[in-house]
Amino acid sequence: MKKHLLTALSLFLCAGAAFAQPTGAGEPQLLIKSDTGLMSPVWSPDGSKIAVTTDNYTGILVANADGTNLRSITDEAGAGYKMAWSADSKSILGRTNVIENRRVMHELKIWSAENGESKTVVAKTRGMKGTPTWADATRVNFADRDGYKAANVRTASKSASAPDAYSIMMNDPVGAASQIAGLRQYSAKMVLNPALSPDGSKIAFQLPGKGIFVCDTDGTNVESICDGSHPAWLPDNRNIVVSRVSDDGSRFTASDLYAVDTTTGNEVLLTGNTDIIALTPAVSPDGKKVAFENAQDASIYIIDLKYR
Repeated sequence: MKKHLLTALSLFLCAGAAFAQPTGAGEPQLLIKSDTGLMSPVWSPDGSKIAVTTDNYTGILVANADGTNLRSITDEAGAGYKMAWSADSKSILGRTNVIENRRVMHELKIWSAENGESKTVVAKTRGMKGTPTWADATRVNFADRDGYKAANVRTASKSASAPDAYSIMMNDPVGAASQIAGLRQYSAKMVLNPALSPDGSKIAFQLPGKGIFVCDTDGTNVESICDGSHPAWLPDNRNIVVSRVSDDGSRFTASDLYAVDTTTGNEVLLTGNTDIIALTPAVSPDGKKVAFENAQDASIYIIDLKYR
C-alpha cells in the first residue's frame, strides 16, 4: 500500500512539474550584437544554433547557441521572413524577394546553415502566397494562385497538397480565416505569426486587434487566450511566451515578454524592471532560455528561465 502511495505521489509531482510556469532567472543578457541591426531569432531544433535576420528581413545569419561565430549564409532580400529550420538542424528554408521590371517576384530556397550553399526549390514567380513550410525532410509546402502544392527539395518536382490549418495560416495569411471552419467568424482578419506546438497538436496565432488564440491543428477548438503578439511555445505544449508592445504611432515605446498558460490563462511577467523593448520571442528547444530582439539597440538578447 505504501509503495502504491509513493508511486502516486511521484506521478503527481511529475505532472505538476510538467505544467509549471517559468519565471525569468535574472536579467536579460546580450547574446548577439552586430554592426547591422538584428531581429527575429529562430532556434535550430537541436538547440545548437540560432538564426537571425536584419532590417526588412534581408539575409540570414547563423550563430552558435552561445552567440559566438556569427556568420552570414545569405544576403538575399526577404530571406529571413518566417525562415524555417529543417528537422536535422542543417538547413534553412526561406522565401526571397526578387525585383524584376519593378515587380516583386518570389523564390523558395534552402540554404546550408554551415556554408550558405543554396538550392532553389521553386523558381521565381509572381503568384506565390505567404511563406513556405516543411512538409517533411524532402518536401516543402507552399501556395500560389493555383492552390496548395508540395515541392520535392531534391528533384524540384511539384504535386498538389492537402494542407493542414498551420500550412494554410503560413501560406495564405490573408485568406486563412475564411478557409478554416473554426475561424470563419474572423474571416475579415489576417492570421499572423502562427506557431506550431512542439508535439504538433496545437497552433497559437495572432489576430490583429484580437490578441492570441489557440486551436487544434485541424482548425477546431479555437480559444481566445490573451493579449499579445508573436506566440512561442514552451516544450510542455501548454505554456506560450508572448510580447506585449506599446507604441506612439511611429515607433515602439515599450514591450515586455509574458509566459501564459493556455489552459488556465495564468500569466508571468518575464522581462520587468528593464528598459529593454523585447520583441519576437523564441523559446529554446529545451525550454531553458528565451531569445528575443531588443528594439532599443537592434541586438539579440537572451533570458534564462526557471520553473516554479
